[in-house]
Amino acid sequence: MAFFARLRNRCIYPTLLFAFNCGMNIPYDEELSLKRPTGLQVTAVAGQKMRIEYSVQNQEKTFDGYNLLISRISISDGEAYSMEPLTINGSTPTFLHTNAEFDINQTQSVTISRFTNVMPFEIGTTYFFRLQAHSRKGVRSEASNEVSATTLP
Repeated sequence: MAFFARLRNRCIYPTLLFAFNCGMNIPYDEELSLKRPTGLQVTAVAGQKMRIEYSVQNQEKTFDGYNLLISRISISDGEAYSMEPLTINGSTPTFLHTNAEFDINQTQSVTISRFTNVMPFEIGTTYFFRLQAHSRKGVRSEASNEVSATTLP
């Protein structure tokens, strides 16, 4: 007891309490972890277009949409993090959403006509697609299942 009284008198005791409590009240940072989307479907439609179907599955506070990754070759997990997603609105994510739109029973359907920001889909070419959740600070989730479709004339 005398030891703690001496510490308190020298202003060391409050410093020790701070040191031992350091990090105890730091909240988990949700934006470092986004749920991986599942259930991506892609269908080739006439006119060199692709119909993308998915549901909004993310409820994280920082979630702001999905990135669509498209390639002419299979997209590995490692490549998914380094690929540039398709931009439709001039920035990522490709498809803007909020966590308030969460509804795994409602299918979102978007028809696109290009596989990069400037290149259209080529007739008879097979393309591979994956989806990633995206946060407001640019954090990406693991990529969804990979699907493929071959462009129709």
